[in-house]
Amino acid sequence: VFHHHCAGYVETPDEIGRLLELTDPDLLGLVFDTGHYLYGTGANDSAAVLNGLDRFGERVWYVHFKDCEPQIAEQARSKGWDYFTAVGHGLFCELGRGAVDFEAVTAWLRDRDYRGFITVEQDVLPGMGHPKASAQRNRDYLRSIGL
Repeated sequence: VFHHHCAGYVETPDEIGRLLELTDPDLLGLVFDTGHYLYGTGANDSAAVLNGLDRFGERVWYVHFKDCEPQIAEQARSKGWDYFTAVGHGLFCELGRGAVDFEAVTAWLRDRDYRGFITVEQDVLPGMGHPKASAQRNRDYLRSIGL
């Protein structure tokens, strides 16, 4: 599987689409990362994530649940922050604190009988808190939405 990623060569929806056009769908799937996808669209609402799932759903073999804080995303874009500066300011926040609608994403996956793995991906850099506590809050959030 291929993981699209901010600050990489394949970040935006069009770049993801081009990669998938150039590759064999029997050989290469997509790690759909909700937070990186949302940031890569330049949008700040979860509809962009669902549109991406609709567009690339047949190639989604693996999913990363990652949230994206819309005010920080907008600030990063307007100030021209590089990826590491944006992440250091909390671009990818804990689940449920950003713009990704995980209940809608989960419903989308269930409607298509997705049976693959989902990994919670959380950036906790030094000075940003404690990874174990962050992981627990993410787990608590997932339980609160029935996962």
